[in-house]
Amino acid sequence: MTTQVILAVVFNVVMVVVLLFALVRGGRPERLGVLINVAGFGATIAFRLLAPSSAWVPAEGWVLAIDAAVAAGFFWLGTTTTRFWPVWAAGFALADLFMSICGALLPRVPLFAYHTGLGIYAYLALGALALGTFRLASHAAPHIRDGSRRQWLQHLKETNS
Repeated sequence: MTTQVILAVVFNVVMVVVLLFALVRGGRPERLGVLINVAGFGATIAFRLLAPSSAWVPAEGWVLAIDAAVAAGFFWLGTTTTRFWPVWAAGFALADLFMSICGALLPRVPLFAYHTGLGIYAYLALGALALGTFRLASHAAPHIRDGSRRQWLQHLKETNS
């Protein structure tokens, strides 16, 4: 088994464990984060199966578009919820985009180094999701589990009345 295969299997196992943890224990923002991750991962895998020759090169258009959509999804989640982790995940997704663009601008970078760099940002984004889920109390109030800024403001109005 090659190093690339081992690293891919380890990443997939870590991703499944983190996403299941967030799905089972997390609130609404964590579940939306799972949805963003699964959509990005599924779209990337589908593209790489349909266009295997160009899907692994740095700054390939479709992969950049998927990564940009993932970054935008986490940014949206970070601005509409009370959680901290989507801001970090958006930052790591943005760093992933810069890594792709720099990989295209520096053609002598080996593909293994390029994909390892992308993997680091993916692990960090998953780590942000896992930490955010872990910090959410299992007995949290409904407005905290919901995580919506509107729900939070509504709760504040009700408690101050």
